[in-house]
Amino acid sequence: MDEMKPENKQQSLRERNKERITQRILSSAAELFRTPGYEQTTMDAIAERAEVSRGTLFNYFATKQALLLPFASELYTEKVEPEIQAYLHTSPTTLDALRTLFHSIYRHVLTLPGVEKALQEELVLTLPPVKHDHYGVGFLETLHTILQYGQQRKEIRTDIPLAKQARYLGTLYISLLRTVMKQGTAEEYYAEVETLINFLGPALSGEE
Repeated sequence: MDEMKPENKQQSLRERNKERITQRILSSAAELFRTPGYEQTTMDAIAERAEVSRGTLFNYFATKQALLLPFASELYTEKVEPEIQAYLHTSPTTLDALRTLFHSIYRHVLTLPGVEKALQEELVLTLPPVKHDHYGVGFLETLHTILQYGQQRKEIRTDIPLAKQARYLGTLYISLLRTVMKQGTAEEYYAEVETLINFLGPALSGEE
């Protein structure tokens, strides 16, 4: 096997170093967002905790808000996913499982200070594809898991692939967030969730 060219080896080292610094910054930000909290945390404090210069920090993340979405994703993995997996073991209906997912996201993620503005900026992005080899991580994967569970209960249509149904459902939920984030109250969020659940009943079952 050919040895790696010096320029490729140098590029690989740079990439690994960049990844290490990124992870160090993200870990430091997450620690500070937990204690003392997002609003109390400054970029200077993050740079100090991550042991990087202020300039380096801003080269990697232009704003504190940019660090909030990775933290929200971490909370989703830590809090929301285990809650939904445990709930599925209680044999709920598919719609109840989706309702619980959306409620759990609100409690554990959407109530974070500043997250609504960060999400408003991030929601212009398109949804990523579902990873077919692992459904344990991420919002779309959770949707896929719930829909797959629903098919086993014969509550979810089979004429449309589950990956597509998960993406359609994810798009509808993002549309809900775009509306609710402008209003910002728990009551309005839960009301929109109920409207979405009522719409999804016949849409997901394939009933006329």
